Amino acid sequence: MDIYSAFPTLKSIPKESFPQFIFIIPDGNRRYARENGKSVLWGHKKGLDVCIYLLRSMRPLPVKVVGFWGFSSDNWKRNEREIKGLMSLFELFLTKYVGELMENNSRFLHLGRRDRLPKRLVDKIIEVEQKTSKNTGQIVCAALDFGGEDQMIRILNKARQLDKNIEITPELLHSLRDGNGLVPSADLIIRTSEIRTSDLGWINGKNTVLYFIPEKYFPDMDNGDVVKGIEFFYQTERRQGK
Repeated sequence: MDIYSAFPTLKSIPKESFPQFIFIIPDGNRRYARENGKSVLWGHKKGLDVCIYLLRSMRPLPVKVVGFWGFSSDNWKRNEREIKGLMSLFELFLTKYVGELMENNSRFLHLGRRDRLPKRLVDKIIEVEQKTSKNTGQIVCAALDFGGEDQMIRILNKARQLDKNIEITPELLHSLRDGNGLVPSADLIIRTSEIRTSDLGWINGKNTVLYFIPEKYFPDMDNGDVVKGIEFFYQTERRQGK
């Protein structure tokens, strides 16, 4: 069902008042699995299914960028079996979803490091980025091996490689971010299961609105939660320093 038909309140929000970049922190897959007596990887698979469902729900919205935080730079501390399973799921997601990206003129971008990801996954990331690079519709980005502090270190190292005496400006920082400078700070961050942001760095910008759903694990999230987040964003006054 079309999201506007299911949630008619969206029709009253002017297109220019929608968040242009929605970033979702999908927290709670493991706890969801444990409470259902299932394996951790089963919980992550449920989370992947919800991710695809939400991407399809948000596709008709006047939102330029939609992103998910799939794997934090801190998540390498988890056990090897879980990490391997997650990497396989990310590869599966890209393999399954690239067709929909092409059909809908959507572009895929990866945020985060690549040097620590499995080669098969990196190859798939590069393949999908290149295949969708000329698409001009909604941008879908996945933050894999991403952390704000790690990103800043990489940005400064990139700047030093350009010129050790280079002046650091907001424009330079933006151009050196992951995503080829095409991804701004988020207008709206939605997080399930917790009331905190974690190490998001520049994605959590000065005007970002935070919407938390602490009573739900990510596999329980639905498009109604996205709508509530958009309505919360629309009703939130952003003074922008004024």
